[in-house]
Amino acid sequence: MEISVSKEESDFMYGFVKKIVKEIGPRMPCSPQEAKAAQIIKDEFKKTCDDAIIESFSCHPKAFLGWIKVDVMMVCTSMILYLVLQLFSDYIISLLIGIIIFSLAFLPLLILWEEFFNYKEFIDPFFRKKYSQNTIGIFKPDGEIKKIIIFSSHADSAIEFKLQKILGYGFIPLAFGGIFIMLIWFALSFIILIILILNIVVLKGIFFGTVIWLLFIGTPCFIGLFFFVPLGDKGNVVPGSVDNLSSCAVIQGLGRYLNTHRENIPEHTEIRLISFGCEESGLRGAFRYVEKHGNELKKKDALVFNMDGLETPDKFHAIEFEPTTRTWHSQEVIQRIIDAAESVGVTVPRLGAGKLEKTLGRLSGGSDAAAFSKAGIKAGFLNSADWKTRSNYYHQSEDTPDKIKPGTLETALKICIAFLINQAD
Repeated sequence: MEISVSKEESDFMYGFVKKIVKEIGPRMPCSPQEAKAAQIIKDEFKKTCDDAIIESFSCHPKAFLGWIKVDVMMVCTSMILYLVLQLFSDYIISLLIGIIIFSLAFLPLLILWEEFFNYKEFIDPFFRKKYSQNTIGIFKPDGEIKKIIIFSSHADSAIEFKLQKILGYGFIPLAFGGIFIMLIWFALSFIILIILILNIVVLKGIFFGTVIWLLFIGTPCFIGLFFFVPLGDKGNVVPGSVDNLSSCAVIQGLGRYLNTHRENIPEHTEIRLISFGCEESGLRGAFRYVEKHGNELKKKDALVFNMDGLETPDKFHAIEFEPTTRTWHSQEVIQRIIDAAESVGVTVPRLGAGKLEKTLGRLSGGSDAAAFSKAGIKAGFLNSADWKTRSNYYHQSEDTPDKIKPGTLETALKICIAFLINQAD
């Protein structure tokens, strides 16, 4: 299939990334900068699409990574309380302290599981509510809408991962180390609570030395995790060029293409180009969109083609499984992405549930596609990153426009176009 991207369209896409970075800069979730970027995206959609809208929503953006500090404080407090427990001999007081010790060991694991591994808004109400927005460009068909195809990206940039900036991928064993210590302490705190309930005084201090060692060994992990991201707005320094203005630019390029090539839009199909807000705060924008439009999308048998992290033209992957949230994406959409890539001469292998991907992906987070797949809406995820070098800029101030290698955006745009043309066939 011959699909060409003109120099004008190529220059527009790379220029779009540079424009946002230069005129707005970092765009942490729910920031004024994120809102300004959404307005620019909408203005561009208005030039090409039949309709362009912004849907506002509320969330608690600081909760998604803020829970890490909460967990660290709880676990450390729990351990210290065990040391203090040795000063008390009264049964009732000791038992009450034991219950607190166990609670402060159990809650961090529950918060970790719900906030990060399930992307649920478990403790979000304890954080300040703010507002963000999803920006949608729409191509409407003539006649009845029988199908919806969504091409999506996200416009916000991450809060700086300070620990990764210092350690690179060395932060992964440190993070796993912190989780491992939390699990050990949870088991020990349960045993301690049983000992206190049974009032076995001789065993009350059995883990005193162990706790000293856990605090000593765990201190680097806990300090690193506590300062994983800076406090307040100090972390709003990430330009987010690869992650994820790259995909926003491709979405804009697709809008410009469809504006002059409507014949490639399948009959009775509505095309929606979406740049979500607050992806970096637990996919809140995508989840809000699914909450609002989920029934409609299921009724119209929607397909979601999500893109994120487009860095290099020679390492495209169709992500079929996201290990962090244990989310499988639609095999239909994944295969359509692979077939579309093949039709324009690009090899796009699957990346999913292998042992290496599962292990490394435990802490990699999720994509906006997960919000759809979890709701039973057919979605797939296209990524193109060199993970050997990505630690040098990922979620850091170095994620600048030059990190997007020539040919990347053009290749992604061709795949999107072929995805539509193949759908029409």
